[in-house]
Amino acid sequence: MDTGKKAWQFLARMLVSVALTVVVTAVLFVLLHGMPIWGVPSPEEVELVRVEFLGTGKTTEVTGREDIGLAVKLLNHLNYQPFTPVSEDSEEVGPDVAVTYVLRDGRELTAGANWITGWWGGEAHALKEPDVFVNVAEGLFGQ
Repeated sequence: MDTGKKAWQFLARMLVSVALTVVVTAVLFVLLHGMPIWGVPSPEEVELVRVEFLGTGKTTEVTGREDIGLAVKLLNHLNYQPFTPVSEDSEEVGPDVAVTYVLRDGRELTAGANWITGWWGGEAHALKEPDVFVNVAEGLFGQ
């Protein structure tokens, strides 16, 4: 009986230790890299990617598997700073680049960004790494 109680205490202590480690690791990740966006499609789900540079009006459509994979990885640069308000000036101006992911089931998901703000799922967020999304989109899909 005493052995069973000790086993449960050991298990409880182990679970608390693991939970605390997970929480501390997650907090450190968000502090260093920003909060990742949710609902990112896998490259296999995407049929077509449309990249629009809104300042110049240039649009590029991507259908190759490798290019679609790069376009999906581009969403890693939309990590944002939680609890940071979005600049009003930036929100009024809107995105400089918009990337639309057309999924095989017909849905469309659109990401956008300007120099300091990112948009995903209709919500604006203060980017953790300003300019990176726009610069990488320009480098990959040309302007």
